[in-house]
Amino acid sequence: MEMARYIIKEPQRDPNIATTVPGLIWWVKNTFSEPGMNAINEQTGCYLPMGSHTARYASICALWYERTGDVWFKEEAFRHFNHATYMCEPDGVVQTGHNWGTEIWFSDGYTDYIRHFMEGLAAIPEWVPVGNHLLKSSSTVQKIKYEATKISFTTYDNQSEVVLRLASKPKSVSVSGVQLKAVPQLHADGYVWKKLDKGGVLKVKYSSGQSVLINL
Repeated sequence: MEMARYIIKEPQRDPNIATTVPGLIWWVKNTFSEPGMNAINEQTGCYLPMGSHTARYASICALWYERTGDVWFKEEAFRHFNHATYMCEPDGVVQTGHNWGTEIWFSDGYTDYIRHFMEGLAAIPEWVPVGNHLLKSSSTVQKIKYEATKISFTTYDNQSEVVLRLASKPKSVSVSGVQLKAVPQLHADGYVWKKLDKGGVLKVKYSSGQSVLINL
């Protein structure tokens, strides 16, 4: 699945991405899927369902849906993420899996597990609660400030693509003082707004600065 993630994020590396990634997803589903539940087992040597591996599989399905629009992968991501949530206890402790008792693996429960949910939500922003949230950025976000009428943040690089879930359509988007234009697709600098039932999704692409200001 990490190979699939790499190829999705670096599609120029594989001219056969359209068959490679679905092939990897189906191989994992056929080899490691737990019978009777939407869960993924760790390995053939430890053939037990685990929250982190289930969330990893779900995140790859979400990323592939984002790229292709194939709703089968969206549904697959939803069902496996839903199952993985049951590994998180009310006090925040993340269980390794159904059969592990009180044994907790920090890497699986608090690094892999959380990261996979974050990637999945960024890939399918309509799953994110209504509000103002920066979901992902191709450049490291150095700082961000949420205010009632604006969101401002700075990225490490002077070019980036970012995705935000917003409560309302922005009035303007600017980078280092230069206002960006609304565009139908992000082939060049600009922003795209996709309206949802409540609020919407803002995608921004820029290559001329580091400081972004979104007026709400």
